[in-house]
Amino acid sequence: MDATVKQDKLDKHVKTKKLDSSDIPNIRSVKYDSGRTIDIDVANFKGHPLWTILIETARNNPLFPNRAGYAHSKIIPQNPKITPKELAGKLSITVGEALAILEGYEILPK
Repeated sequence: MDATVKQDKLDKHVKTKKLDSSDIPNIRSVKYDSGRTIDIDVANFKGHPLWTILIETARNNPLFPNRAGYAHSKIIPQNPKITPKELAGKLSITVGEALAILEGYEILPK
């Protein structure tokens, strides 16, 4: 099959297919409550079956190591009893990521 026949098939497919952006859902229009407003009892939350998934997801964020390093070196030493909600506010991150940062800080040897 030569190149012109292949190109004709591609052109025909594109012409017959309706290209309409209204078919694509707008994911930004979905409203949800922010996690920053939730007060979490960390002791009870760690026993939840989704805890390990939360920690794994937060730690796989490419920005997590830098945020955790900054929190461990600058923020947490100044305020060792900082809550996840406060840490999330200071770093402009989710409460889940703040929980993962604080969890990692607890297991680090001093």
